[in-house]
Amino acid sequence: MGIKKNVRSSSDQLKGRFLGIVYNYTMHGVQRDEAGWEQSVSIPLLQPGMYGLMDQWDKYLEDFSTSGAWLPQRYEEDHHNCYSYTLTFINCVLTTEGKGQLDKGEFTEKYVVPRTRKASKYITLYRGIEEHGFYVTDCPEEETNPSEGRGVC
Repeated sequence: MGIKKNVRSSSDQLKGRFLGIVYNYTMHGVQRDEAGWEQSVSIPLLQPGMYGLMDQWDKYLEDFSTSGAWLPQRYEEDHHNCYSYTLTFINCVLTTEGKGQLDKGEFTEKYVVPRTRKASKYITLYRGIEEHGFYVTDCPEEETNPSEGRGVC
């Protein structure tokens, strides 16, 4: 689990995507990766209309990541790990914004589970298309009333 620091790219921004650096915590301490997270599920935490806070969150992330709490020797696989790093950062931001903190169960249920369910549906769809060799498209506009026996796209 990691936290993505956003780096805007003019060409990708037009496509609605951001390039970024993923901050993550391992037995080697805080890592900053520009690649290798392509298969990850993104969990957006900023609500629409709050994107102006991204730069502020990025500064919080850098300051948070350089604190002594995330040194390599403090890493514990079961208790002080990538999940606790991510959740602690989120709770620091929530506190700064005057909001209540999340515990592991609440964060998992509210943010992680819905996105992993959605990802699972897309993966299942992708595998079905890959296996059976077909895809779904929008219906042509002139076929608003399909003839008897034909399904809707």
